Amino acid sequence: MRIEPAGAQDREELMRLYALQKGRTYCFWTADYPALENVEEDLARNDLFVMRNQAGIILAAVSIERDEDVDRLPCWNRSLVPAGEIARLAVHPDAQKRGLGRRTVAGVMQVLKDRGYRSIHLLVNPKNIPAIRTYGFFHFDQVGECDMYNQHFLCLEKDLSRVISHPFPPLFDENSRILILGSFPSIKSRENRFFYGHPQNRFWRVVSSVFGEPVPETVPDKRQLILGNRLALWDSIAFCEVTGSADASIRSVIPNDLQLILNHARIGRIYCNGRKSHEIYTRLIEPITGRKAECLPSTSPANAQWTPERLAEAWSVLREQG
Repeated sequence: MRIEPAGAQDREELMRLYALQKGRTYCFWTADYPALENVEEDLARNDLFVMRNQAGIILAAVSIERDEDVDRLPCWNRSLVPAGEIARLAVHPDAQKRGLGRRTVAGVMQVLKDRGYRSIHLLVNPKNIPAIRTYGFFHFDQVGECDMYNQHFLCLEKDLSRVISHPFPPLFDENSRILILGSFPSIKSRENRFFYGHPQNRFWRVVSSVFGEPVPETVPDKRQLILGNRLALWDSIAFCEVTGSADASIRSVIPNDLQLILNHARIGRIYCNGRKSHEIYTRLIEPITGRKAECLPSTSPANAQWTPERLAEAWSVLREQG
C-alpha cells in the first residue's frame, strides 16, 4: 500500500472512517469534528491523503493542515522553516495494530518533504497513547505544550532532512525464481533510481561472474542480467531515516511489502545482501511472509575483507534455482 491523494468521490467514505474513530478510547474528536467542511477544504487544497487495501477500500487517512494559530506558537524551531502540520490521522478499527498508522505518517512526511517543507509539526493530546507511540517511533521531538480548542496538547516537531521513502520499484518478472534483497539504496542509487549505483559496489561484478557474463554497464544491460537469469531485486526497507548511505545510521524503519513480488513470481529462495538487510528481513518481514532468508556477504565496498573472488564463490548459490 502507498499513500495517495484522496478524491471527491471519497467524501462519504472518509466521513464514515472519521465517525468510526469517535467514542473510541484515546480519540478526543467531538461530534462536530472532523466535519464535512474539513474534508472539502482539504480536498480543495489537495492536502488529504489515504491508504487503500487491494479492494480500494480506505483503511487510513491523514491531512496536511494549515493553521496560523498553531504556526504562531513560540515553541517551534524557526530554523526549520517552512514547516508543515499534519492532522486528522485516522486508521480503520479493523486495520489497527498492524503498523498502518506508521506507514501513513511515513507517507505524508515524504509528501511534505517533496513539497519543499523542512520540518513537520503537530499537536497531540497527551492521553492519546497510540499516537504518542507512533510519533515516538519516528523520533519526533516534544518542544512544548499548549492549550487550544478546549484541549491540552503536546507540541511535537520533526526535522525532515533525513527521512526518505524508497524511490524506485522492484525489478522482477513472472520468471523470477530467486529474490535478492539489499537494505536501502545508496545516495548514488537514489540519484540513478536503480539498484547498486555506487561505482565501488561489487554487486554487478559478482553477479556477472557467477553467471559467466560480461559486467553490465547500462541499466538495460543490468536489467537483462537480472531477469535473464531469473532473479529479482528489491530492498528490505521501504522508508527510513538515514544519513548519506550509511547502514549504521538507519532508524525508524518501515519494511517493504514483498507480496507484490511473491504473488506474481514463484520465488524459491530469498537472499539478503549483507547483515543489515538480513536483520531487517528477519525482524520485520519474515513474521509476515513466514519464509526464511539466507544472508550473503555484502557486496558493499565497506566489506573490504571479502575480495571479489571470495564474494563470487559465496554468491554462486544463485545458480541453484531449484
